[in-house]
Amino acid sequence: MLTHSVKTIQIVWLLSLFLAATAAEPQSPPPPPQKRVSPDTYGRAPAAIQAALKKQHCELPETQHWDQTQLNIVPGHFADPTQNDWAALCIAPDGSTRALVFWGKSAPCPAEIRHGWALQGHFPPGEAGSLYLLKAPPSQITTYREFFGDPHTNPILHDGVEIGGDEASLIYYCHNGRWLELQGND
Repeated sequence: MLTHSVKTIQIVWLLSLFLAATAAEPQSPPPPPQKRVSPDTYGRAPAAIQAALKKQHCELPETQHWDQTQLNIVPGHFADPTQNDWAALCIAPDGSTRALVFWGKSAPCPAEIRHGWALQGHFPPGEAGSLYLLKAPPSQITTYREFFGDPHTNPILHDGVEIGGDEASLIYYCHNGRWLELQGND
């Protein structure tokens, strides 16, 4: 009985030391917020897409992905696996955000996405927080759906648009004339 009490005291003492040590560690300052840049900065995007974004007074986050993945203005098949589309993140001069989709042929869903927590950010002039936009291929959407669970039962036949920040993301998937919100990276 005494041995059990001594072990319990030792465990509590070690836990206290650990908590004190982690609490004493200096907290690193948060990274500086991303800057906003002109659509011209994204040279991979077609000139017509860049011009359309500038006409709507859009700026984009100055995000660079470590593996050169294309971010914030991305090509994809957002309506159909055979249709070439583009999606872009737009930060307006007032700091509000939305995603714009430039349909290759038919427009099966609205060309603008404004709903969902991922697009509710409002940024100070020149800043973009940690916001990003990516193409979400069907295999990624299916994997997230299986892992997180999803109330939607629609088939996943084409790409979605993933929008998020440092902590999580949402995937927007065009289905039956509307954008469904699916669980993204968490």
